[in-house]
Amino acid sequence: MKDMNIIDDVAANGGLSFGELPFNDVDSLVFAQLAYFPFETILENGGEKLMGDVDTQSVQVPKRGKERYKNHVILFKSAAASKRYGGFIMSDFVNDLDDTVEKQFCAVCFRNDEFVYVSFRGTDATVAGWKEDVNLSFMDEIPAQKHAVEYLKHIAAKFPKHKIITGGHSKGGNLAIYSAAMAPQEVRRRVAAIFAHDSPGFRKEFFLTKGYLKIENKIRKTVPHSSIIGMMLENPTPFSVVDSKSVSIFQHNPYKWIVRNHSFVPKPYLHPGWYYFDSSLNKWIESISDEERKRFFDLIFLFLRTAGITDFRSRINNLSTLVKNLRGVYALYKELDDETKVFFKKTVRLFIDIMSEERRQNKNKTS
Repeated sequence: MKDMNIIDDVAANGGLSFGELPFNDVDSLVFAQLAYFPFETILENGGEKLMGDVDTQSVQVPKRGKERYKNHVILFKSAAASKRYGGFIMSDFVNDLDDTVEKQFCAVCFRNDEFVYVSFRGTDATVAGWKEDVNLSFMDEIPAQKHAVEYLKHIAAKFPKHKIITGGHSKGGNLAIYSAAMAPQEVRRRVAAIFAHDSPGFRKEFFLTKGYLKIENKIRKTVPHSSIIGMMLENPTPFSVVDSKSVSIFQHNPYKWIVRNHSFVPKPYLHPGWYYFDSSLNKWIESISDEERKRFFDLIFLFLRTAGITDFRSRINNLSTLVKNLRGVYALYKELDDETKVFFKKTVRLFIDIMSEERRQNKNKTS
């Protein structure tokens, strides 16, 4: 059997109904990735439309731009033209980006006669999106999580007879878990399944909440062999490891995850090298206070803004921008007071020391 990705799987199995081929993790990832499609181009003012009614010929695959964005469009065109997904109604698209409160939230719904899939978009390429991600390490609730709870409550009230499935990739999966856990009991009971695809965890206090304990057995988490994002922060939720055609952090790209027979190809465990990196990162986060985390990451993103980097879409352009503005970044660092410089260097040094100790212990275990 040929190794496929989710786009190939839609082409291969798009002619089968959910009665013929039951809904699973692969279907969830399809809906999770569809959240990245620019629905503002086809859904007007919170309207709705049958996927199969979209004129897919008018949806053009961009000739330029990153491969992943092209894949979002290709996936949508293929899903909309299929029997399996074309019968879903798309609705309630929301896209809210607010730099002032470091918020990036996007969600869309897909519903048929039986269930509604609430799809939360993960982190986009904006600096605000990435800043909100690191805020997870020191805030009890980030703005996107708060919005996700209200969004899920709205969908539950709008479609009171539908079973609810929710999910997302990256931060989207975090929002799916959080919204289900923090929603009112009557909403939480209607959530049949929660899918988190390589999604970061939470602060440890979250896992002791009544809401999480009520939904933990509904969560299906998948991470690639060399997961980094999906293993950030506390992660007691059981997870399945899947194979990928990519390497290292680039395995976060779900279009590289390998699918056979409408199932992800499993791996027995996480890559040992990346496991100790994940462990080092989480130990480092735990070793400093919330205030120190906020202070450190605020400095990192201040350096990025000074460098003129507003998003992470192009590594080449960002490198060029960084080189051009390197003097400005260095000048900013020189202007920092002595105590701040000592704090920054000490925090970086602490991470290096923790990672070195993790590597030493890992070598001892394997020798």
